[in-house]
Amino acid sequence: MTTYRLLNNVNGFHEAFVDFRAMRKQFEGVKVWFSQKNESLGDRLKGDWQPVAVTFESDKKSNAVPDISVWNYSCLVLSEKAKNDLGPLLEGVGEFFPLVDGFWLFNCLDAVGGEVIDHAKSKFQMESEDSMHIPKELVLLEEKVQGKLLFKPGFAHNSFLLCADAFKDVVEDSQLGGVVFEKDLARVFL
Repeated sequence: MTTYRLLNNVNGFHEAFVDFRAMRKQFEGVKVWFSQKNESLGDRLKGDWQPVAVTFESDKKSNAVPDISVWNYSCLVLSEKAKNDLGPLLEGVGEFFPLVDGFWLFNCLDAVGGEVIDHAKSKFQMESEDSMHIPKELVLLEEKVQGKLLFKPGFAHNSFLLCADAFKDVVEDSQLGGVVFEKDLARVFL
């Protein structure tokens, strides 16, 4: 089993940006860092969810609109096709919210703790207390993440998304564009 870090494919696809101001108005006290605190949005809704806008931007005008994009560190923006193909796999892993124009927001709620880290092979920055969660090298114990499909590292403030081969296989088999699967779990950018 291989674990991958999900990164936006900024070389071929735009990145998704959800209108957080419009989104925040629908919740009680939700801050932009909700995903890093691993907070359920559904539990904080004031009423019925009203879809909000999503835009797609990049430095390259020739980039395509993605089927799947990482937003706000550990959420996904999914096209209708991506939601149809990945939805059954993600049902117990987080929550879906429709966005405008047929897109979906997926708030991943599955997280793992420090017990999954292979401490003999991993290294973390130690310059300051704020940087201690930033990995220089990160290796996970396979037996501790067995059965996890898409998840966040609670030991690193839930600040990115990790996935297993099963998730990657569905994305590739369905030809869903927008992300890359990085084996170097500490890598932040392409």
